[in-house]
Amino acid sequence: MRADEYRAMFDLEERLWWYAGMRAITASILERVVELNNPCLLDIGCGTGFSLLWLKELLGSTHAFGVDLSEHAAALWSERGLDTVARARASRLPFASKEFDLVTCFDVIYQFEREESREAIAEMNRVLRPDGCLFIREPAYDWMRSAHDVAVGTRHRFTRKEIVELLEAEGFRIERATYANTLLFPLAASHRLLSRIRGGQSSDVRPVPRLINRALAAILKIEAGFIRSFNFPFGLSVVALAQKVN
Repeated sequence: MRADEYRAMFDLEERLWWYAGMRAITASILERVVELNNPCLLDIGCGTGFSLLWLKELLGSTHAFGVDLSEHAAALWSERGLDTVARARASRLPFASKEFDLVTCFDVIYQFEREESREAIAEMNRVLRPDGCLFIREPAYDWMRSAHDVAVGTRHRFTRKEIVELLEAEGFRIERATYANTLLFPLAASHRLLSRIRGGQSSDVRPVPRLINRALAAILKIEAGFIRSFNFPFGLSVVALAQKVN
């Protein structure tokens, strides 16, 4: 991912509608994990670090760690006051086996080739304690490629079936697997396809007018309420919560 994309993320992820809405969806799915008492957690591909701080507060964790390979991301960690983060590959984690109760991975392996995706999931399994949980979210559908994917370095966008098969092959039992960002899917799909026709290399991480930002965030928060009870059959993202089998 380009350096300017990390700076845009740093500047916007606390308030931009997509980040706020997806955090609400994540919190809804993580409800069973929230019951853990002070879990030891690892955020893989932690980017500029805001998600790690949010997870730490959401779960009441005093043992929260993050890794990201990007030097551009690492350059921003000090601005968030982070001191439990390190540069490392998702497929080569610098941690002992069976160390974490929860591993999260937000939009990371879509940037990998197939073999490294498999190696990364195997590493996530290795560092989890028995019965530990993995929460993973990746962009959905290769046919949804657009200028945004050029800017963020997308290699592959996933289907729900692909994520389930990838996790199960590396020793996980699926607790939930659903698409997300569904209510806005028609609007977003139209925007992405139009972007692809026009060409360009700009991502969707950019400010929008305040009222529109609030409205879009509100729609995703409504979806977060629905996703507590049932899975969506399509969406812009695919999300899974899985448990380590042994």
